[in-house]
Amino acid sequence: MPAELRVIEPMPLPLDTHEFTGGAVLAEALAKAVAANLRAAIARRGSARIALSGGSTPRAFLTELSKQTVDWSRVTVLPVDDRWVPPQSERSNERLLRETLLQGEAAKAKFMPLYRPAPTPESALLPVLVQVANKALPLDVVVLGMGEDGHVASLFPDLGADRSGLREIGLAPRGRTPALAVRTANAPEPRMTLTLSAIFTAPSLYLHIEGAKKRAVLDGAINDPRSTLPVRAAMAGAPVTPMLYWCP
Repeated sequence: MPAELRVIEPMPLPLDTHEFTGGAVLAEALAKAVAANLRAAIARRGSARIALSGGSTPRAFLTELSKQTVDWSRVTVLPVDDRWVPPQSERSNERLLRETLLQGEAAKAKFMPLYRPAPTPESALLPVLVQVANKALPLDVVVLGMGEDGHVASLFPDLGADRSGLREIGLAPRGRTPALAVRTANAPEPRMTLTLSAIFTAPSLYLHIEGAKKRAVLDGAINDPRSTLPVRAAMAGAPVTPMLYWCP
């Protein structure tokens, strides 16, 4: 009789998972972990570079991070992505970072905006690329968020629908393009975002999500090798094991 065929289940992607009972305790723990990474980078080479996500989820974490003991004058902060709106806009990630993180001693950090006073992100892409490549990379720490559609940074599931090739550039684990001007049908404003190849220069990579719905999206993506969600590409392509900080 022929040998019995066995179905080999794909291995889930590795994640260093930290689960918490609520957002406040998560914010404090994540802030302490990130601050330790920044201090280690400063001790190693005299400076540190961190890219941080916007949205509503990280507000408490960013406030806690501002209170941590770090030589902030040696830290460069930039958004992982930003909407193409002036920093006065309530939808600006730059505004969020200035209102939460860049307070007190942390106000001494150098801030590197992705937004420029230009009509479109495409028209400002070259100076942003040059600045990110020369002054932000390699990163030391990146804290990503994730949308309920599985996007990370401003790398959306429909990336490249308007311009062929953007998906391959944005989600490539290694590449020469650290930033992209992007548009999505899911949001009104165009955006500027770091690519995965820029994000992956950081030896410390965090994914901060909250809520059961987002956790279900993440679990589905990391357990399905056929998933085309950007968060799958981010978790699968990372050269280091990403650290998940989650609470219900």
